[in-house]
Amino acid sequence: MKRLFKIFGITSLLASVGYYLLPEQQLTPGQKADKIVVYKTDHVLKLYYQGEIIASYSVSISKKGQDAKKKCGDHLTPEGQFQIKKRTWSAYHKAIDVGYGCDVLIHGQKYGWVGKFHRWKDWTLGCIALTNPEIDEIYDAIDNGCPIEILP
Repeated sequence: MKRLFKIFGITSLLASVGYYLLPEQQLTPGQKADKIVVYKTDHVLKLYYQGEIIASYSVSISKKGQDAKKKCGDHLTPEGQFQIKKRTWSAYHKAIDVGYGCDVLIHGQKYGWVGKFHRWKDWTLGCIALTNPEIDEIYDAIDNGCPIEILP
């Protein structure tokens, strides 16, 4: 029985390391997107160009749950149609202001070494979070004014 637990532990460790190290770059350098759609329930952010999906990313959202933001400070992720206000740096690597107000951002991670493991639990205060390499891709692919739709 001890041997079985040891094999399971080693297998789990190797699978976790493989998951962490597996590269996920989706866009080619210079590729542009003209729309962002976030599906909160599915924890997915999709980039579109001329109506076609060009990339899809797993995201973390509000640790408060799936409800729609009702007011500033409720720590929920908003729903609706917005326009990207600006791209900037933040304590969470690069950040993209969704245009909702109340500092709702699409951002990376304060501790980049966490990588893809951040997806295992919703943890933001109403923002949409990705890995740092993913936010780097999106940051370069969109322009200020890009439409974003956040769906339940």
